[in-house]
Amino acid sequence: MSKHHNSGNYQKNTNQKSPNVTGSAISKSSAAVSKENPAAKQNVQANANSAFYKAPVDSSLQSNPANSLPATATLQQRRAHFALTQIKTLANKWKDDSKKQKEFNSYASAMPFMIHANGLGQTAAFYRRKGTEHTYYQLYQLLGDWLSQPNQPFTGKPDLLDGITQSDMETYMAAQIEAMLFLDWVKKIASAFLAKDEDSGS
Repeated sequence: MSKHHNSGNYQKNTNQKSPNVTGSAISKSSAAVSKENPAAKQNVQANANSAFYKAPVDSSLQSNPANSLPATATLQQRRAHFALTQIKTLANKWKDDSKKQKEFNSYASAMPFMIHANGLGQTAAFYRRKGTEHTYYQLYQLLGDWLSQPNQPFTGKPDLLDGITQSDMETYMAAQIEAMLFLDWVKKIASAFLAKDEDSGS
């Protein structure tokens, strides 16, 4: 595999038929990232930096929080804006429920560590199995919504596990890298807008 990718290569690669990423395939790709395989990491990072958001965001997607950003917005700005919009919505929804707010902050801090240790697939399955009424699900849904945005790895697949199990290895690894970068913003913004355990002096 070439060490350099242009924006066309990513789309070209995702159109090729490849085995779905399930079972041992997820474990292998997780191991490649967690052990910091230089070649794999370079290829994935090239995709993350070069391919995503080269095309303009589809303005017809009225529900997409990124639509209010200028076309020149950087990927970092898009990550931050998307996280900010969604977390402000949760802050309003949970304005009288500090327990939910504290849970979200705690789980948002834990999620990147779980991805690093166990991989995106196993972490997503853990957060999803708690059920749609649990705070874990809010993070599962938030990450799935981001990774399904235009020009992201799982475009058009808002359910995170659908995106994971229906993708080839390269796409899965790109999604894992992007998830870590996005969750860094989620942690920072959640800490700013939602209640934390230390707020109560615990």
